[in-house]
Amino acid sequence: MRNKTTVIVNGDEKYKIKRKIFISSVLLIILILMLHFTLSIKLMNKKFDDERSNIYKLNLKTVFSIDKIVLYSSASAIENTEKRAVWNINPYQYTDIAIYINNRKDEYFDYENTIKEMYIDNVKFSGPEIGFPNLYYKNVEDFGKSIYTATEANLTNEEINGDETLQTQIFDKSDEDKITDKLNFKVLNDGEIDYSKPETHTDCSHPITLEYVNNIKQNHIISDINSDMVFNGTLLRKSGVILSEISTSVSFRITLINNYDQEFIANVYLEIPFEDTITGDTIYNGSFTKILEGKNMFKFLRIK
Repeated sequence: MRNKTTVIVNGDEKYKIKRKIFISSVLLIILILMLHFTLSIKLMNKKFDDERSNIYKLNLKTVFSIDKIVLYSSASAIENTEKRAVWNINPYQYTDIAIYINNRKDEYFDYENTIKEMYIDNVKFSGPEIGFPNLYYKNVEDFGKSIYTATEANLTNEEINGDETLQTQIFDKSDEDKITDKLNFKVLNDGEIDYSKPETHTDCSHPITLEYVNNIKQNHIISDINSDMVFNGTLLRKSGVILSEISTSVSFRITLINNYDQEFIANVYLEIPFEDTITGDTIYNGSFTKILEGKNMFKFLRIK
């Protein structure tokens, strides 16, 4: 009996020893993982602090900034068919955007505040509830004009009433100006700019001109025979478009590289304007202009 009892006791002791070894191993692994995690966090924080310190040192002075933006909002439509007392249209809303870059050329003018490369990318939209938003390059000479008509887009009634989607039906002629990934600007040291193409001068004297377009509806019927059809913002009211439904913000990144090969970026965020709460003006009246001004409204941060 004693031998049997001793065997049981010894077996229990072996189990306890194995259990302690297992627990100790688990605790050791946990401790190692915690130390690794703690060290990783410290290294990440140090790296972040170093990067932040470097960015701070690189931006002790402001070289480039956006101090003024002009936004012109209106609407128009592609006319599908016109019959007695009935209009069939594809209404769209557009906002022209002029961005003015301040490069401090009144203070000094050298390789630091002149550019050799510029591009726009990372375009994003928040909203609208209805329609298909896009961002385009726009010829500054056409700023404030609705240039996309059935004639401009080379569309026929058969094409418009066919099976093609709204996105491909409208503005097919302007697809080359649509910013799908990156819009590269040709930078000129001197000479005349071809405004039909994304070009600019090295001294940033030429504003960046873009156009936000929302293709809202397709084959919308308007049977209002009491007033003339005017192709501007009044179409939105006639088409039953509620401004909150097309409320939109657009964001994008502008990158500049100066003649010292230093890189600067500005993240631009804009609310598409439809009304002025102070004056009461709205896009329903035909068009709406908003001017944003402020020193260093959007600052270009030097990243290298």
